[in-house]
Amino acid sequence: MTLSSLHLHSSLSRLLAWLTLSLCCVCMARAQQFSVSGFRALPNDISAFVHPVRDNNTNACALIKVQASSDFAFSTPLGIVRRVDKVGEIWLYVPQGTRLLTIKHPRWGVLRDYRLPSALESRLAYELTLRLPPSPVVLRHDTVVRTQVLRDTIVTVAARPRIPLSLMTLATVGAYAHGPSWGLMVVVGKRNGAFLHVAGDLRGKVDERGVCSDDGQADGWTVTPYYSGRTEYRHYLITGGAAHRLSRWLYLYEGLGFGRRYAYWQLAPSEGGGYLRCRDRSAKGIAAETGLVVTVGRCCFSASASTVKGKYWQAQIGVGIKIK
Repeated sequence: MTLSSLHLHSSLSRLLAWLTLSLCCVCMARAQQFSVSGFRALPNDISAFVHPVRDNNTNACALIKVQASSDFAFSTPLGIVRRVDKVGEIWLYVPQGTRLLTIKHPRWGVLRDYRLPSALESRLAYELTLRLPPSPVVLRHDTVVRTQVLRDTIVTVAARPRIPLSLMTLATVGAYAHGPSWGLMVVVGKRNGAFLHVAGDLRGKVDERGVCSDDGQADGWTVTPYYSGRTEYRHYLITGGAAHRLSRWLYLYEGLGFGRRYAYWQLAPSEGGGYLRCRDRSAKGIAAETGLVVTVGRCCFSASASTVKGKYWQAQIGVGIKIK
C-alpha cells in the first residue's frame, strides 16, 4: 500500500468518526427536548373563581395549572401576573386573552411561543401537561453534577391600576327640624372628581308681607301685629365640590354652596292675613355639605350632613344608580 493510499484511508476514517459523533450528539439533543402533551379546560375547577387574582386593569385572571417541576420558567406577551409553586404543579395566573406561552428549562432548552388552542377566559382554570425526556442513567456513582436552576418567569410590574370614569345619579331625601327636603345629586370622576347637589322642600311660596323680629315687632309697623300662631318654613340649598374615590366601592365628597332657611309667622285674619318673615329664626348664605357614597354593583347609596351658615343643620340620605 502506497503512502498516498494510507493518507487517504486515515482522512476517511477521521471524517467517518466525526460524522458518527455529530449524529450521536444530534440524537442526544433530540432526546432531551420536551413538548406539550396536553392542554384542556377545567370547567369544574373553581380555584380562579373563588380566589381571583387581578391584573393591572383590575380584571380577573385565567389560571393555568402546569404539570411540571419548579425548575421550569414561563413567559407570555401579556406577562405573568402571579406564579405559585404547588406540589407537583405550577399555577400561573395570566391576563385574559392570553394565546402564546413560552416555556424554558435550564437543561432541556426553550419551547417558544406555544400557541394555546383558544384565548384564555377570565376566572377559568386550565391544565397544561408536559412530555419530558427520560432521565439519564448514571453510570458512575462518584460523579456529581451541579445544575443551576433558571427562574426567569416574567412577572408584570405592579403598575398603578387605571381607574375607570364613574358617573352616579342619586335621589336624596333630607330631614331637618321642620319637615323633609328632596333633592338630586350627581357624582362624576375617576380617582378624584366632583359632585353637585340641589335640594329643597318643594313647597310653594308664601304670601310674604314683611319682616319681623323674634319679639313680634314688624318693620314699618307702628304697633305690634297680631299673629294666628301658624308658622311656615321654606328651605333649599345647592352645593358642589370635590369627590374622592377611597376604594372600589366607597367615595367621600365635600363642598360649599348657597342655602336658605326661612321661618314665616302667619298674621291674624284681622291683620289682613299673609306672613311675616322672622329674621331671627331665618338664615341665608354659605352652605356646606360632606358625606359618603357606597356602591353595591350598579346601585349606590349616600349619607351626608349639610348646614346653612353653621346655624341650621340637616341629615340626608340618597339612593341611585351607577351609570358607568
